[in-house]
Amino acid sequence: MKKDLITIYGYKNFLDEFNHLLKVEKPFWVKEKEIAAQFGDRSENAEYISAKEQIRNIDKRLRFLDKIIQNSEVVNIDEIPHDRVNFGSKVTLVDLNTQVQKEFIIVGTYETNPNKNQISNKSPLGRELMGKKVFQEVEFSINEEIFEYEIIKIEKYNFKEE
Repeated sequence: MKKDLITIYGYKNFLDEFNHLLKVEKPFWVKEKEIAAQFGDRSENAEYISAKEQIRNIDKRLRFLDKIIQNSEVVNIDEIPHDRVNFGSKVTLVDLNTQVQKEFIIVGTYETNPNKNQISNKSPLGRELMGKKVFQEVEFSINEEIFEYEIIKIEKYNFKEE
């Protein structure tokens, strides 16, 4: 099975969340469930049912995070060149149809965040950008709509601790 790429920053965030859920949240809800169980009939005990559901949700999230952690190849973006679009690059593009500038950061599949313009290296745009240089044009389509961009700047993205 081929591993998904992930930045060291994304990996650290997932690992921190995993440890927090495992060491803080889950023990809290297990204790809440134990306390609620002392109040009698569990089938009508809202606190018990709620705590049990919280534990189930935490376990589901832990399994998901574990899958990411175990199946990811961590990339230190400080050790790779950014003279071409690469993993961890911040790319400034100009839309050739509207002349509007846009910035995107190339990250792993699990790190994408549209609100921060973080796109996957496996997305249609991400795939087209990888390996390209400044002033090269890229074209891709989504749902039969064609997008055309020119790369005007490439730099290593400076991830901040979030």
